[in-house]
Order: sequence, then C-alpha cells, then structure tokens
Amino acid sequence: MAVTRIIYWLGNTFVICAALLGLTSFCIFFLDDYKSSFIFLIVSLVVFTIGFTLNLLTHNTSNREGNSEALLFLLLFWIIVPAVGMIPYIVLGVTDGFISAYFESVSAFTTTGTSSLITDDLSQAIILWRSILQWFGGVCAATFAVVVLAALNLFGTGIHKSLLFTLEKGQLFLRILSIGRIVGVIYILVTFLSMLLMIFSGSNMFDALCLSLSGVSTGGLMPKSEPLSNYINHVGVFILSITCLIGSMNVAVLHDCFRLKSMRGFYSLFKNIEHKVLMVFILVLFLIGLIYGSFGSFFAILIESIFFISTTGFNYAIDGLETVPPVILISLCLIGGSALSTAGGLKIIRILLLFRHLGTDMKRLSHPSRMLPVLFRGQHIPDRAFLSIWMYFFGYTLFLGISICLLGASGLMFENSVILGAASISNFGPLLQYINPESGFSIIELSDQQKIISSFFMISGRVEILAVLILFTSSFWRQ
Repeated sequence: MAVTRIIYWLGNTFVICAALLGLTSFCIFFLDDYKSSFIFLIVSLVVFTIGFTLNLLTHNTSNREGNSEALLFLLLFWIIVPAVGMIPYIVLGVTDGFISAYFESVSAFTTTGTSSLITDDLSQAIILWRSILQWFGGVCAATFAVVVLAALNLFGTGIHKSLLFTLEKGQLFLRILSIGRIVGVIYILVTFLSMLLMIFSGSNMFDALCLSLSGVSTGGLMPKSEPLSNYINHVGVFILSITCLIGSMNVAVLHDCFRLKSMRGFYSLFKNIEHKVLMVFILVLFLIGLIYGSFGSFFAILIESIFFISTTGFNYAIDGLETVPPVILISLCLIGGSALSTAGGLKIIRILLLFRHLGTDMKRLSHPSRMLPVLFRGQHIPDRAFLSIWMYFFGYTLFLGISICLLGASGLMFENSVILGAASISNFGPLLQYINPESGFSIIELSDQQKIISSFFMISGRVEILAVLILFTSSFWRQ
C-alpha cells in the first residue's frame, strides 16, 4: 500500500480546509466580527502549514494508486476533515469539549444536520462556518461518489451515462480535483442563484446565504432556532425548496444538464428515473400529510414534503408533517434521494434495481428453465451486478441494527435509539424533530458516548457502508 501517496493527498485536504477557513475569515470580517475573523485566519494559517508540510515531504510520491489506497484515503478524509472543522468550535468556546465539537463538525460535514447546540446562542461566525462546512461536505459527497465509489463499483450506480465517468485505473486521485471542480462549480451556481432569488424575495442576506449553502447540500442546519415561516416568506421558502430538490438530484444528470445548455438538457432532469421517483415520493408524502393533517396547512405540508424527501428536513412550520405516522417517515428517510447526490439513505436507484431483480426472480420461479435477463431502462443488468447491491443492503441493515443496539446500551430508550440510529446512518438528522416530540427526547441531552456512536454511523452512512466493512477484511490489509 502506497502510504506516501495517501499522506500527499491528506496534505492537499489540509490545504483545502485552510482555504475554506480563510474564506470564512474573509466573510466574517464584513460582519464586523473582527475577533472571530482573526481567529479563523490564524487557524487557517496553521492548517495550511500542516498541509504544505505534508505535501513537501511526499511530493516525489508515485502518481498511481490502487483501490486500497483510494478506499483508505476516502475513510481518512471523512474522519480528518471534521477534526479540522471542529477547531473553530473549540477555540471560540462554543462547545464544552472535544467530543461535542467533533460531533457538531461531523454532523455538518456529513450533511446530517443534527446539532446539540441552540442556534440562537451561536455567533454569526459559527453559523456561517457550519453552513460552509455543510456545503463543502455536499460537494465532497458527490465527488467521492463519482470518483471512488462508482469507479470501484461499490454500489452499482453507473446507470446514467455521463462524461463524469471517464476514469482509468490508477487515476482516481488525479480525478478527485478535476471532478471536484466540476461539482463545485455546479453547486456554486445553484447556491448563488438560490441566494440571489431569496434576497430579491425579501430574505435577509445572511439568512439567504446560510440557507442556500445548507439547502443545496441537503444539510438541514438553519441560521435560527425558530421555524422558517417566522423569518422567510412564502416565495423565499419555495425557492429554497427547489434548491433542496436540486441538491438531492443525481450530479451526473445535473452536469449533463449544465453542459448541454438547452431545453433538452433541462428536460433530462425530469426524464431520469430517480428524479421521477423523487417527485412521486413528494406527492405521496404530501397526500399522506394532508390526510393526517389539515387542508389549512396545504402549503406547509407541501414545502415540508420537499424538504423531507430531499433529506434536508428544514423545519418550516409547526403544523407540517409531525402528524404523519413515524413508520412512514423512517421508511422514506432510509430510502433517501438520488445516487451521486448529497442526499443520504439507501438511494432510490438501489431500491428500484432490487425490486426489478425481485420481479425477475419471481418469474424465473414459475419458469425455472427459462433464460430471463434483468432489464432496467432498456439495459441488460447482469446478475453479478446485483451482488454488491444486495451486499450493501445487508450491510446497511446490519449497521442500522448495530447502531440501535449500541445507542440502547448507552442509555437511550428503544424508540429514541431507532430514531437516532436511522437519522445518523441515513444522514438525515432533522428526522428527530418530526417523530415522537412528546417523549421529551432532545439531541441536546446526548451524552458523549452517544455522540461518539452517532458520529461513527454518520460517517459510515456517508461513505456508503461497504467502504467501512472492507476495513474488517484481512485481504484489504494484506495489500
């Protein structure tokens, strides 16, 4: 295993984190918070020095890598970046310890959106930083899904043909920055347009920026503790819901849409099978919300349905989806959004493929000697392609069960363990606000042990489970 190659790219990771800290320092300066701006600048310089040193020591490393190096770097990346991201929380005295700071950073970076902090007690510097951290996590999630996970065929998402899938063996690291720039530009454009439209609709500039950063990354952390309806008007909330929906879409399809620059490219967003199912899920949840709620909450239920299905989960109003049965909400939460997106969960494409495979196997039972291929959108999907999907489904179920057991053993009631476990592994933290509010359970009351468990499963859910399971195989380490 080329350890120096991994160290070199970890050095690049520190440099990128330093740039984000520097950008935050620059933005905070214009908020007249000079002390926090100076602190972010110092932290940025320290992090940059670490990254530059690592690059300097390993600059002569080979420019080729294997699958093991790519997977190990993927895991280290999702562990180390939150460690860097927690530094402002500690230096500014926002949290009461390293574990709480790391939990907050992991929640933001994995776009989970769970927080044990009261937002109204936070400074604008920290609110902006965690919004930027969410946005960066969303870009990284989509980038790694294309570069590492799809390239290694870990979760069977290569259904949509795109120029993004031009990867050659040994060039995964070289493609991280190039594809990351493409994904970053797409997300910057969507964020900027969303912020601009929200400002024109009457929203505060700071709120519009933070919500747009969080929305496109489907993060869910908000700049204020109160519901959105208290400070964002109907037009602004509708624009934000569209931003969240775009964030939950397949980035390869978005790339082709931007590349074509025509109505045909725009229509491709709605021709994609995952995006069609997203719309169906929104409609179904909306109708269920009306059945269990009231017609007077029509707009609130519609907006929260979009927020929920995109796995963003912004709290729009108190009369939204809270009356929907928990089993429905947890099921939709675990399914998640599109593959190659910032949305969490199992991903829609996997569920569609598994049902198609199940239907074909049922037909084979009635005609055992018949050669019946699995067809999906006109393509012949070989049986071996379903092996990784079934393995992922098994691994996801296993990790969900383990998370519930560990959280229960740490002192949580069973119901709360199920909710927090599902929210962590599906990277959908706001699930907690929709379910069982009368129990009195609050994320603020989590112990350090429970925060560690939740952080582990948030990272596991973001790196698609199988990458974590590979660490427990002896063949991986023998390489």
